Amino acid sequence: MLLFDDYDIKVYAAPLRKGASGHGPGRSIAERAGVKALLREAFPERRDIYVAHRESGAPYLASLSGVEEDLPEISISHSRTLVVLALAPGGTALGIDTETPDRASQLVRLAPRFLSDAQIPYWGSSPATLFWAWTIKEAVYKAAGRPGFPVKEIPLPMEVPLERVTEDGTVTVDSRIYYVFQIHCPDPYGMLMLVFSAG
Repeated sequence: MLLFDDYDIKVYAAPLRKGASGHGPGRSIAERAGVKALLREAFPERRDIYVAHRESGAPYLASLSGVEEDLPEISISHSRTLVVLALAPGGTALGIDTETPDRASQLVRLAPRFLSDAQIPYWGSSPATLFWAWTIKEAVYKAAGRPGFPVKEIPLPMEVPLERVTEDGTVTVDSRIYYVFQIHCPDPYGMLMLVFSAG
């Protein structure tokens, strides 16, 4: 289903097939099937488009024809319940992350590893703010496209707006400004964070 369509960005989501929770081959197959279904929804006339991966592991769209064309930039995320696909025009730095709150206790333990000393007083104050900080950092990491970028060094915005761009909902990485905002998540307990910077 199409969840978001604004700023030249589209975000699609599909429920992860039941029985695919946990890890292992069943989970991986369900995630790939979910992404394939979202590609069919996004490109109903194009059965030749598929997801390939760069050497860094970052996904991109490719065509079975092998012809270079202007395919959109993509970002993909999976949670325990959802598969999410974001599409944006070529040259857009794009990152999306979805999580479910069952990771809250794990995030409490990991907070000193992904929050800087300056971020801990505010963002480390509760499981809810940790949950937001983690999804933001994951999405920024994907958008920045810097393999090995230390997660602790990823900045966090002054606010996290809902489905809109604001001046306080930005972060800067390598002199590039990224917009950060939350999208309504079909999982009522889940979080869906989008980050982008236009070419």
